[in-house]
Amino acid sequence: MKSLNPSILFLCLLAFVVSAQNEEQKSSIPAAEESPTSSSLTSQAWDALAAKDFATAKAKIERCKSLFGEKASEMQTSLSVVPGPDTAKDFWALNDVGTCVFILGKVYEAEGKSAEAITAYQDVIKNYPMSQCWDKQGWYWQPAVAAKERLTALTFDSAK
Repeated sequence: MKSLNPSILFLCLLAFVVSAQNEEQKSSIPAAEESPTSSSLTSQAWDALAAKDFATAKAKIERCKSLFGEKASEMQTSLSVVPGPDTAKDFWALNDVGTCVFILGKVYEAEGKSAEAITAYQDVIKNYPMSQCWDKQGWYWQPAVAAKERLTALTFDSAK
């Protein structure tokens, strides 16, 4: 019986160890984080806001904008009216990015940063006016309309 060359045996062992480490690293990354959806990022941003974890909220919002902002802008440009309830979900990127920018305004308000909140709300109104957000109670609401209400409140508060 012929023995294996020690160098070849070593290289095979090394390749096996490296391969096993790569698989272990891959399995430690949640699948949702490898390719998150706009919806999952929006939900995570809402959850982080509720938990007062503002850094995480901002990170999820930025990720949503960077991954889906271009698609959201395309969808916004294609619209001349706010989609009805039957077709609203077809504009998923617009809805989620617009909602995330609205959440950013809420984050800044919670941090006491009124000027930054105003800028975020103005961004929603200007760039995502036809975005919609599904309320778990069974209807869509418009982040741009809510942003206008928050702007009014912030402006009134700063005038005092």
